[in-house]
Formats: sequence, structure tokens, C-alpha cells
Amino acid sequence: MKTRSFLCLTVCMALCLTGCKTNQNQQTESSAAPETETVTQAPEAEPAPAENSKYNPTDARTFGLVGPVQEVRLSKALLSTTSTEEQGDPWLEKDELEMTFDENGRVTLDGLAGCKYVYDENGNFIKGFSDKTELKRDDNGRIVSYVNTNVEGQDYSNINFDEYLSKTFDYDELGRVVKATYSGWEWMTDYAYEYFGGNVYPTKATYESTAESLVIKGTVTYTYKEYDQYGNWTERQVVWEEETRDCGGAGDPEISKNEYLERRTIKYYTE
Repeated sequence: MKTRSFLCLTVCMALCLTGCKTNQNQQTESSAAPETETVTQAPEAEPAPAENSKYNPTDARTFGLVGPVQEVRLSKALLSTTSTEEQGDPWLEKDELEMTFDENGRVTLDGLAGCKYVYDENGNFIKGFSDKTELKRDDNGRIVSYVNTNVEGQDYSNINFDEYLSKTFDYDELGRVVKATYSGWEWMTDYAYEYFGGNVYPTKATYESTAESLVIKGTVTYTYKEYDQYGNWTERQVVWEEETRDCGGAGDPEISKNEYLERRTIKYYTE
């Protein structure tokens, strides 16, 4: 079971709070991305959307993004570690696709284990990991749950348990995710996020997880280095500290501390 690597993915992704460092125009088949400017301080206010924009930013905000985001790619390097598990090439990920949104702003890939979202021609959600996936939104159109745990009548030997998961989101008055719960086959993780001022990205995340016979507690802190013109971060340092104990509490806990450099490339729709 890939519990530890999955937890690492979800924490460092931190709800998907993904992003980029773009220095030139990028193009897609459907539209060209505007030029991206990198700065060392986030803009004081979000750029206003174009009056004729059909892009709804609700889903982007759920994942800590602003602006008409089309796709997010992530590069992640290991700076230091106390773990023997992470060795070798310091670049753990290199320009990997993390998130995508359609021209209307609906999330189509959110990075958590590759969760996909498929909609019909009217914009109604019809499929995720499977046609049994359920997606629920609140009255503000925000995603509150994604559930793919219906395996009734299926042969368990044919089930991909990496896709057998559910997730829920709770929001604050600014529309930011302050609590998230992820669960799968024999594991569950709760996250709480802290923000500085009105920023849409967190400064700290704490989590507690039960997985098989283990209890895992951790803290993740973020230091943001660079941003683009929309205020999305393009480079940050991540310090991840974790304590792992046996469920019964026997023995000394295993303590680990890892530090990462993360860089993002964000492509935007033109408005």
C-alpha cells in the first residue's frame, strides 16, 4: 500500500495549492496564455476579471489559485532530510502536471492521486474516477465533497484502491479551505490550514492520519519566495515535520523532517 507516498503527495500539494514560474508566452490548442511576470511580493489585490470573461474562479479558489488558470505544473526538489527513504536525484518531481481547469473555470484534474472531473455539455458533473463518483457543491458553487467509494457488486481483486477515496472541504468567510479530510482504504487524514491576512495560500498546515497500524501527526510550513502577476506563488520552500507512532502507543515515535523547494508553472486563459 502506498500510504506514506500518498500522504506526502497530499500534504506537499496542500490541497492542491499548486502553481508556477512562467517567463514566456505559452499556447494551447484552444487559446494562448498571457505573458507571466514573476515578482517577489504578492500583489495587494487580485486582478479584476474581464467583463466578458466566462471563466468562473470558484474552483480555482478552492485550490488556492486566482485568475483564469488553465493548468499548473510542479517541480519539487529535496533540500534536506532526516529520512533514509528519500535519496538519489534531488528533483523528486520535474514539471509534472498537477491541475487543469476548463475554459469555464471548472476543475478537470486536481492533483490528488490524479482525481479527474468530467462534465456534460451543460456543465453538470457526470464522472470522476468512475461513473459512481459523487461530487457535491454548496450554495456558493464550491466543492464540498468528492466521493469514489462505491464498490458494491464489484470483485475486490479488480479494484484500484488508490482510487477508492473520498475528500471533503470546509471554508472560511473568505472562501479559503480551512479544513480538509481525505480517506481511503484503511486510512484517513485530517488537515487544518492557517493563512496570513487575506492571502489565498496557507502559511501552515497541520495534519493527523491513521493508516493501517500507525498514527501520523505532522506540521507543514510554507515560505513563499516568488509570485506571478495574479498573485499565485511560483516558488516556495516547504518544511515538513512528522511524528509516526504505533496505534497502541508502544515504543518511541519515529521523527522525520524534510525541506523542499517547489516551483510552479501556471498557464492562463486569455480573457
